[in-house]
Amino acid sequence: MILSSSTGTVPDPAETSRRLLGELTNSGRVSFRQACSRLTVWESLLMQHLLGRDDIDFIEQPAPGEELIRVTRSALSGPAFWRPGEVADPRAESLGWLRVPPQVVDMVAEEAAALEAREAAELLEVEAVLRAWARGGELDHRLVQLADWVERVETVYVFVGRDVFSKSDAGSNTLTRDGLLASLRERAVETWRPADRLFVVLAYCLFLSGRSVRFEEFNGRQLSATRLRDYLMDRYVGYCAAVGRIPENPHGIPLLELAGRVRNLLAEVDRSEMMRYRRINGLTFAKNEYLTDFPLPRDPETMPELVAEFGRTVLGVAGSGKVRRDLRAMTLAAAELDAKAGPDGTAAGTGEQGAIGELLGAIVLSAILATDSDYGMSSSIRDLASLRGASPGGPEGVLALKKGDFFCCCLPHTTRMAATGDETVPILWRAAQRMMFNRWHFVPGEFDRAEIPANRHYFFPPQIPDIAEHAEHHHGGHVASRVRYTIRAPGAQVWHPPFTAFGHGFRGCYDIRLVRMEGPPYTRAELVDAVRHCSLVDEMWRTLVEGLESGTLSVAPVRGFGRDWYESRAWERLRPYTMATGAPAEAAPA
Repeated sequence: MILSSSTGTVPDPAETSRRLLGELTNSGRVSFRQACSRLTVWESLLMQHLLGRDDIDFIEQPAPGEELIRVTRSALSGPAFWRPGEVADPRAESLGWLRVPPQVVDMVAEEAAALEAREAAELLEVEAVLRAWARGGELDHRLVQLADWVERVETVYVFVGRDVFSKSDAGSNTLTRDGLLASLRERAVETWRPADRLFVVLAYCLFLSGRSVRFEEFNGRQLSATRLRDYLMDRYVGYCAAVGRIPENPHGIPLLELAGRVRNLLAEVDRSEMMRYRRINGLTFAKNEYLTDFPLPRDPETMPELVAEFGRTVLGVAGSGKVRRDLRAMTLAAAELDAKAGPDGTAAGTGEQGAIGELLGAIVLSAILATDSDYGMSSSIRDLASLRGASPGGPEGVLALKKGDFFCCCLPHTTRMAATGDETVPILWRAAQRMMFNRWHFVPGEFDRAEIPANRHYFFPPQIPDIAEHAEHHHGGHVASRVRYTIRAPGAQVWHPPFTAFGHGFRGCYDIRLVRMEGPPYTRAELVDAVRHCSLVDEMWRTLVEGLESGTLSVAPVRGFGRDWYESRAWERLRPYTMATGAPAEAAPA
């Protein structure tokens, strides 16, 4: 609660302002800018006028006849501020009332009216698009498409005014489970709420600009015609700057054309000197894209020492100084060792997970140590041959896969998890299981929709790196594995061609993921470290699939990394792990 005095009024105005700011930003876990973006126009302007003033009061109950601003709070939407006389949401928790100088209320109303006038002008184009769809018989098809796109992302939680458009595991699903999109198909467009009309057109524009992952850019935020145009304009001019191009007529571009220009620039931006990445806030579900200066090729400048030592000691690869060439040589040597091994791997001394598993472990552990993470992981498919379709590029092999056909190499830091004791095994195994499920969930995502059965649920795979904070909120799996701060660097990286196996290109089919259970949050420099390590994972898998398809390399399925592997603490027997802890390593036979 914000209130603290027995009389119902906080006596110190500075304390009122501080507590109001803390409520708005969830004690600093959400930035002020982002917190304001989930408020309506009137609420956002009110907060910008109030914070720092010494003439506002927060009280428990207004006097009879006194019209004050009511303040409520809900778990997923955060605080809400209700105009005098406006009926508050009865489901929200009441926090009290704000007594605000009348001239401030007047100023907020005047500024809100100006912004609402611009929104009304922007809505004319939205309405024109909706009418064109209705006239052309396209509207029902658009709604079916939209319902399918919503299912391809983990969370949608968007505000349009006081209305919530959601598809979330956190307890709110208005779009599909509650039947909002299905109900729109059964009603004439003239009977839709204004918020429904707006959401349908704007969600289509977001998808057009970069698939349904763009919906997540407005998670925990207000979606309006004005904000969408501003968002697309920022992307367009930012992308043009990244590729050294002058924006063409930026203020006169129709909305759908603007979204298409943003989409068309993506591939060029991804090959530029600027890298796209996202920052994720687990409290609000927001996933916002940024550009950072990170010149190509984005590989490690030198081979990480732990990986190099493993290559020298175990695989007999002395190293040439060319990172991808040396990683390729290590992969070939590891695959040859695995091909000679018996069912348990002992014949070649490669352990439960094989030499390829150990090589991957060396990369993962190197990334963990470089970023001072509590634990980290990399997941993918066990048997590359299972990706083969009935014809080149076909989805049949992918559609036959089960969760057990994937694995996750999840390793702890050599010292940072000592305090978790007996919980270490459950933490790592739960995280590994989650990643195996995610990998199964992502793998059909790069096929055409028509090739995937309607009852096969899947998500679009992640394509660009991201940093997340407060990831444990609203996510039971993250709570169970103590996931608070994370980095994800997916592969195949978008500045490289897709990972192609048996005629089909994949994205998001392997990665480097890093976790901190406590602070501090990760930095952009640590994201760069993760991206560089993912380049090594990328080269390993490309080398394996090239050898498999050409018939020049025997590629055995990756062993280990199952329940027994984790319960026996097999990571402690990994030779990269013993190297990192200073224990003597046993070399494999030549």
